[in-house]
Formats: sequence, C-alpha cells, structure tokens
Amino acid sequence: MSEIRKTFDFTANNVEILDLETLKRTYREVNIAQQPLKGIHHFELIEKILQLCELNKLEYSIKEIFAAQNKDKNLPGVVKNPLIEKEFGTNSIESHCLRRVFTTIELSDQEDEETNTGLVISYHQEGIQIAIGPNVKICHNQCILSSERMITNYGSGSIKDFEKLFNVIDDWFKNFGEQRKRDVDILKAMKMINVGYRDVAELVGHLTFMRVGSDERIVDTRYPLNQGQISDFTGNYLRKCKAMREEKKGTQDSQDIDMSLYEIYNIATENFKGNQMNIPNIIPQNVAWAQLLTSQYNL
Repeated sequence: MSEIRKTFDFTANNVEILDLETLKRTYREVNIAQQPLKGIHHFELIEKILQLCELNKLEYSIKEIFAAQNKDKNLPGVVKNPLIEKEFGTNSIESHCLRRVFTTIELSDQEDEETNTGLVISYHQEGIQIAIGPNVKICHNQCILSSERMITNYGSGSIKDFEKLFNVIDDWFKNFGEQRKRDVDILKAMKMINVGYRDVAELVGHLTFMRVGSDERIVDTRYPLNQGQISDFTGNYLRKCKAMREEKKGTQDSQDIDMSLYEIYNIATENFKGNQMNIPNIIPQNVAWAQLLTSQYNL
C-alpha cells in the first residue's frame, strides 16, 4: 500500500500530480448556501463520469490528475485556508483549495496497439470542459477530432444544466463503438497523406496569421497554437527532419523530407497536456488544431 500523501508544494511546483482520493481530501469551495461554487466539486464531476462508464460497461482507469497554479491575483488556481492549515499543518493537502484540475480517464474498449480512448476533464475558474477522442499510447497525445466531441458549461454553445451535460456524455458512451471507429478512421486517413517541407512552411504561416488575427481581434476565431507553441512546433518539425536525414544518410535537405499528416498532427499535440500549458486552453486548442487539418485535407 502506498504511503498517504500529506502535503503539496505549489511554491516549488507549478503543477502537482495527485490521485482521486487525494483530490477528495482538499478544501471544498462553497457559496453562502454551502453549495459547490461551480455547481459541482471537481472530484464529484470525475466520480459521476466514472459512474457513467460503469453504467455503459466501459473499461476505464484514471490515467492522471493534474492540479495547477496560475498567476491570476484575483482568483488564483491554488489557495490555502489558513485555519485549516493551522489544524492539519503547513502545506497540508486538506488546507489547499484547487481551482484548476485536469483529469484524463482512459477507456480501453476497442483499443488497438497504437491508441485507446481518452476522456479529458478540465475544471477551472471559468467553468468545465469535457472532451473525448483517441489517445496515442506511446506519447500520451490526446486527439479531439471534432467540436462535437467537446462540451462546456460556459461560453458559446455551452450546456449549463448538469443533467443535460451528463446526458451528452452518456450518449458518447452509448455510441462509443461508432464514434471510436470514425475517430480512428480519421487518424488512418492522416497516415495516408504525405506532407512536404513547403506544405509545413505554409501551415506555419497560416498558424501565425490565425494567431495574429485573433490576438489583434481582427478575426473572431480561436487559434490552434499560440506564438510560443508555433515556435516549438516548427523547431520540433525541423529537428525531426534532421533526424530523418541522418537516418537515411542521404544528401537531402529538409525540403526533400516528407512526413505523414498524422506525424505532423502529433508534433503539435505534444503541447496539449495538463502539465505544459494553460489548462482552460488545452481542449479548445486541441479541437481547433484538428479542425484546421481535417478541413484543409477534407477528412
């Protein structure tokens, strides 16, 4: 039996990894009526989705739970209750209020050698986002291939009623086989499409246009990658080109290297993880990235 965890240290660590039982021990934020501030506690949301997995006879496991701090002075991602801390000790689990929690639930039904299915839950100050799609096992890249595979309880197109929100998730599970096949077929189609250096250069330019247009409020669209992520994507692509050249021991330069659209897709999804980026942006940017590629290549 593992030792029971007693403390967090968000001063040294911007992100802490925890399990569900530890999450349930944290301080619960409530309103004046003693109801959950967001309508449901983070651990209750996770448990409800696990119950739906069981009702639909899906094999599941919690892959990970991240809690993250952020720099919002008015509503930080992590705060401590000093009275509870006095009772339980400095940096005690029980004294921490966690407002930014990202969870991945893996579903093994109909998995293959390369992918299973990931359901991700993003619980933060703005609200709740939930999405589902293939999870690439080797690199733990979550693929959300359609806006229909994402729901939220805030912003445009939101579902504010929790019963309706859980009904959507239940429908995902009831139609699991059909939706799983459609998602996997898209990934297979990506593997059949060759993408060259000039194609990627044009894509990087398009991503930059989208980022500038959105940041400058010239266009009303969410971009898949911010400027730092565009640089990471470009650098990782070029490094992969170099490695492929060296492996072939040829005289080609980067402009002679072709990769599959699937490889290009995964280079960017390396960014979309709970310990690497701003939690409220993970799911929407993941969706936007898939939409850009599936639209551009008619998938």
